[in-house]
Amino acid sequence: MAQTISIIGLDSIGLIQSGDDLSRIIYDATRTEKSELQNNDIIVISQKIISKAEGQLVDISTIKPSARSKDFAKTTNKSPQLITLILQDSARILRAERRALIVRRKDGFICLNAGVDKSNVKGKTVYARLPNNSDISAQKLRANLERLSGKKLAIIVADTYSRPSRVGQVEFAIGVAGIQPIIDYRGEKDLFGYELKFKYVALADELAAAAELVMGQGTEQIPVAIIRGLGRLQHTEETNLSKKLSLGRQKDLFSEIL
Repeated sequence: MAQTISIIGLDSIGLIQSGDDLSRIIYDATRTEKSELQNNDIIVISQKIISKAEGQLVDISTIKPSARSKDFAKTTNKSPQLITLILQDSARILRAERRALIVRRKDGFICLNAGVDKSNVKGKTVYARLPNNSDISAQKLRANLERLSGKKLAIIVADTYSRPSRVGQVEFAIGVAGIQPIIDYRGEKDLFGYELKFKYVALADELAAAAELVMGQGTEQIPVAIIRGLGRLQHTEETNLSKKLSLGRQKDLFSEIL
């Protein structure tokens, strides 16, 4: 029998404020929408509402820019205050030009503007930073939602990323709790008995991207989706799971090419 999975978007979350109990809000939404949580559900949550709940909104008009920020501002055509905020979360600037400021964040992820983002944030000069530690955010949400529901769950914190040499953006997992983010098929046999040598699937990223199909990016107001019915899960109590999705520079075959 062919496997079927369901992706259920929750549209009664509402606007999140700093200090909100996000676990309770999500749990109540599942009950209101008659989508009560089940064992092995994977809950994909937009990082934006986690950032809002954790107080990661910053009014850049209050920032005093540094001299370094002013230099990058000239190159990127961004405000020095915004550059200062980006630099606070950056370990290294990889590229700065009029189109983009690409950085390696302090948590190891490579992305535009260190993940600092204006979309779906109220206030002309207010921007959202990423959560301080998305894995810890995912762990807390998982623990609370499991306590509220009595079910075994997994959490993925999703954010929108550009991809080298590809047009457009997709959702990536920046925080994971409860499941292994990678499925390692290496050493297994294919249909014809050949040993697989390179099949190392980023399941967490696939789930984040799949959830975006119902969550959307604009006015949909669906910041949470439940993925149900997926069988190939490897449950775990490990921490720092999203780090398994990041290549170090020594392993990145494209770092010297692109």
